[in-house]
Amino acid sequence: MLFLSILIFALFQACYPTEMFNASDPETKDYWMQFLLRGKGEKITSIETELETTAQEPFSESLNLLNLEWTLLIGAPEARTYGEGIAIDNENFVYVTGNTNKGVYRAEPIGNRDLILGKYDSKKNPIWTKQVGAAKTNLDVKDVSVDSHGNAYVIGDTKNSFASPLSGEQDLFLIKFNSDGSQAWAKQTGCIGNKYYTNARKIAVDTFGNSYIIGNSNGPLGGNATGSNGFIIKFDSDGNQIWVKQISVNGGNTLIYLNSIAIDKTRNIIYVAGSGRANFANDTVPGVGFLDLFVLRYDSNGNRQFFAQLGFPSSTTEGSSLNVDPFGNVFVGGTSNGNFESEKKSNFRGLLVKYDPSGVQQWVRQFEFGPTVNERKQTVITAITNDANGNVFTTGYGSEYIVDDTNASIGKNDLFLAKYNSSGQIQWTRQIATSRSSTFSTGIGLDSEGNLYCSGYTSQNMNQIPKKGFNDLFLLKFK
Repeated sequence: MLFLSILIFALFQACYPTEMFNASDPETKDYWMQFLLRGKGEKITSIETELETTAQEPFSESLNLLNLEWTLLIGAPEARTYGEGIAIDNENFVYVTGNTNKGVYRAEPIGNRDLILGKYDSKKNPIWTKQVGAAKTNLDVKDVSVDSHGNAYVIGDTKNSFASPLSGEQDLFLIKFNSDGSQAWAKQTGCIGNKYYTNARKIAVDTFGNSYIIGNSNGPLGGNATGSNGFIIKFDSDGNQIWVKQISVNGGNTLIYLNSIAIDKTRNIIYVAGSGRANFANDTVPGVGFLDLFVLRYDSNGNRQFFAQLGFPSSTTEGSSLNVDPFGNVFVGGTSNGNFESEKKSNFRGLLVKYDPSGVQQWVRQFEFGPTVNERKQTVITAITNDANGNVFTTGYGSEYIVDDTNASIGKNDLFLAKYNSSGQIQWTRQIATSRSSTFSTGIGLDSEGNLYCSGYTSQNMNQIPKKGFNDLFLLKFK
């Protein structure tokens, strides 16, 4: 499904407007820069390539930039290995997950595409690694989360009978791994009927070990509507499904895409974010633009409340990432071809919005490319995290330099990271890429010591490290 998302995103930029959504030198180049912003038990065969990278000089000492401490690439010869999520537990162990078509954490693959999950310490030493699959089975991994005891939960999609018989055309799966890496249980669920698909997107785990999964389905999952709908499912710590709720408008005839979830663990509130063609405050159509960013909130019993919506006329505004800071403020990241600083339409630019705990918008930030519109120049914020002071750290990818309107990207898609303070002022940015590479950042996290981790996948060498396969999962640590 990841490949479909990328394809759809590419089609979107080539065929605007549309109803589709979801968006040479091999030596790596690593640049510091500032954004211009405006306004509102088997033998393993060489699976990991690593290098202690030289500390980078910061762009400005006053900006408190982090230095790249190390880079880890995970892959295998001729493998297509994709990194799809990152999580950090209370003891500062880092979990990365994804999928591969070769033997990465074992000598040979199990199925057509296997799940991979690795637990690492802060020095990139593996604590344990797992590769899970079934014969002739594709497991399309989407995300990982950890609970307070260091148990890991991985979600994804499959079109095969894996943990249970296949319900529809495509089901979601959820696997719990104990803190020692042993598998506790696996669940599979979806809409009954071979024309229905269930597409898991993200997972969050609360303080009690309950899992909340969001995604999309064209079937009556959690409701009666068919069409392009969203859903949220709750499982307890033993894998029992507690409830499922459908998110639909106008009988399912309106496009809705759920992309992210976050939990305010202090207040026990679940937030979900996505995009849709509706007015989510009153469940009517249309919305403001072609697709609007929206945020809903749930209590632990599945009761829903409207929280916020952001759109721009005749434009698409995507909510693709979400986080809650220690003060209950909600941050949503994504992309939009609307221009929230003027009435002019623009290319797709990375977007970051802050809401207070009541849903009142505090500020909007967009990446600024310059005075001209280049529809091939695009950026998207794919993940967000916050520190104890409310500072915001984001990551994503883009097809051009972030700074100006004159230069092409280093690769086909470049990774970027950025830090903002709680008022939305940019503190520092970083862009990492390799010539001819497609580098996608899919996760970000902070440990209790303030170290920043970023994960994703790349098609070329990274930070002077040679790749192992066609695509490798990467894990970066900044200190």
